[in-house]
Amino acid sequence: MQRFVKLVASFSVLVGCTVDWDAVAQAGKDLPSLSSSSGAVTSGATTDATSMTAPASTAGSSMTSGAAPGSGSEGDSASAAGDEGGEAEPLEVEVFLTPSSVHEVGEVQIGVWTSRPVTAIDIFDGDAPLVLGAAPKEPVAVLEVTSDDAPGDGLHTIRAVGHTADNVSAEDEEDLLVDVAPGGTDVWPPYVHDGPLSGFTGVALLDDYSIAASGFLETEEEGLVAVVVKLDSATSSVEAGPISLGKVSLAGAGIGPAIAASEDGAVYVASTRAGSTWAVSKVRPGEPLPLVWTATGDPKTKAFGIAFAGDRVVVVGASEVAPGTHDLKVWWVSAADGKLFEQATFAASLQDDPKNGLDELGRGVAVVEDELVVVGERQIYDELNQKIRRAVVLRYGLDGELLDEWTSAGELLEEDGAMAVAPLRDGGFVVTGWGRDVLTIRQVLTRWFSATGEAGAVRFEPTPGSDAIAYAVGEDREGKIVLAGSRKGLVTDQDAWIFAIPGPLGVHAWDVVRSGPGKGPDDAADLAIGPWGHVSVVGSEFAELQPRAYALRLYP
Repeated sequence: MQRFVKLVASFSVLVGCTVDWDAVAQAGKDLPSLSSSSGAVTSGATTDATSMTAPASTAGSSMTSGAAPGSGSEGDSASAAGDEGGEAEPLEVEVFLTPSSVHEVGEVQIGVWTSRPVTAIDIFDGDAPLVLGAAPKEPVAVLEVTSDDAPGDGLHTIRAVGHTADNVSAEDEEDLLVDVAPGGTDVWPPYVHDGPLSGFTGVALLDDYSIAASGFLETEEEGLVAVVVKLDSATSSVEAGPISLGKVSLAGAGIGPAIAASEDGAVYVASTRAGSTWAVSKVRPGEPLPLVWTATGDPKTKAFGIAFAGDRVVVVGASEVAPGTHDLKVWWVSAADGKLFEQATFAASLQDDPKNGLDELGRGVAVVEDELVVVGERQIYDELNQKIRRAVVLRYGLDGELLDEWTSAGELLEEDGAMAVAPLRDGGFVVTGWGRDVLTIRQVLTRWFSATGEAGAVRFEPTPGSDAIAYAVGEDREGKIVLAGSRKGLVTDQDAWIFAIPGPLGVHAWDVVRSGPGKGPDDAADLAIGPWGHVSVVGSEFAELQPRAYALRLYP
């Protein structure tokens, strides 16, 4: 598996308890306990510290900063400019790193002891400035290790320079060893379901970072049923389930059952029940009676995606107008009892489609700030009056009001479809799915949108000779976009494909291709990204002439 590198680092100055530096100086070189601060930002605290983001640990890295008065240039090991005609009191500085070596993504607290009070502290990684003019707090700064590329595996020299009010400076340094697993490698051995035909089609993270996976399982009594399984966050072992939610008529990557998690540990699963009706179930995995309620909709309806939005759950899918023809549907359901609050239909106008013969499907949904973004695909007529498919993006208020609609112009490829959407940390959202020219194979296509819903940059992943699609998308802590889907290899084979890209431009940060032991369609149907960038992926792979469910957790 070929890997590529993207260097990104993020460093944040955090505030904690104010240190009595005069007391510290009198007591000698005892560092105030790092245990007094967890590294998290203290609510309501104030500081003059400067927060900065910069490339880390490269000799050519540079950074600008509004340094505090008294902060000096790097390289002053000890300097003094005392009062007129007098000699300044010397300054001693000592750096403490917690931990002093890192093998997992997480925080490194940078503490600094000084022999007398200082007005500002500068922190460097080698010669690269991390923080300039930081206030003398404890910890002075927190270094975020977010992948093997940021700040980078290897030995880092963390250097602190203290500056006093009477212009005395001194410094100290400490080595930090970073050795983090490469992005895309397994955190724990993959979970694979043994037994009858099965597959995972959705994934959500619970508050303890365990995995809740939705999918399907073949049973002797009912045939194909929707299920929920809870997997341990540390070992991938099954903690609860499979919990049966009833017989389904559709199951697979991109068509559900889909899953969303609430803040109280409950999960909501949307599926297409037997007889073709949308359904959503509220489940509390691990409890003696896990199924709380199930709500079903009208006949000839289908559910493909779901999102949790405060006091309600939003389900997207379609209603069947005729065989092979649908209208896109959105349903707002009470999270408390499953009551239907609202529903909306999106279809071509009567003028454009007098016989309602064009197909529209809702595929995915996400909460973006205070809006709901629904994505899918629709048919339109091209210049030759032939039906072609185009991606569609609908923006709703949380209460169900339609704010805007957008249809792809097909400026890059003649046809495209949107399968998934995810919010971006800096605002806006990203949409992924597929694109192709008419009568050619599909390729993964991803598009960025602004916070106001304006379509922006678009990229596709060239896979000559290999039909490819993305079913899921998310953004990690470094801002990389992670996608999961499938691509076809040999004539009778299809592999799961998970990869990370830096943005609209640039090579892949890492790639994972997962091929089951049997020759058949394998896919990565959904993903969820944890707070430190770990990627949980679920799907199905072929073994012994039938699909089986699997789950992965990958390093960022």
